[in-house]
Amino acid sequence: MRGEPEFWRDFLGRVRRRLDGGPLSEEAFVRLAAHFRQRAAWKVYPDVVPALEALSREGLALAVVSNWDSHLPRLLELCDLSRFFRAVSVSAIEETGKPEAEIFRRTCARLGIEAARALHVGDSLRDDYEGARAAGLQALLLDREDEYPGVPHRIRSLAELPERIDPGARP
Repeated sequence: MRGEPEFWRDFLGRVRRRLDGGPLSEEAFVRLAAHFRQRAAWKVYPDVVPALEALSREGLALAVVSNWDSHLPRLLELCDLSRFFRAVSVSAIEETGKPEAEIFRRTCARLGIEAARALHVGDSLRDDYEGARAAGLQALLLDREDEYPGVPHRIRSLAELPERIDPGARP
């Protein structure tokens, strides 16, 4: 696993390429990396909190598995989301990341559940959907933009998630 500066260079380089295809200067890198560590840089989708509240009411053990830097736990606190999660597994801290099976397995172990009983929901076909399935978890692709209509297990909104939970998964 590479360090956090490389993570940010890759991430911000992808953002810049999507905007105008240009290179990322060192000054822009420093400013943008600092910007993305602040609460004001992030918007929580409107379906997130209601879905997390519904799943929490069901008594389900929720976790975050993310390819992000070590500031994610603090960012979740600032966004008032950390209260929903029993575990937060971040690639920069774990020194492994999605789609590798190890980060999924560690998270399941922290929750005290077998991988086959876990459901991972994420927005990356490769890292989340395929990675979780390869690790033995069930998976749903969060496909907000309808990019993958051929994927059999997908949702367009987290509002769909509570009804997709297997009743046998509930405590």
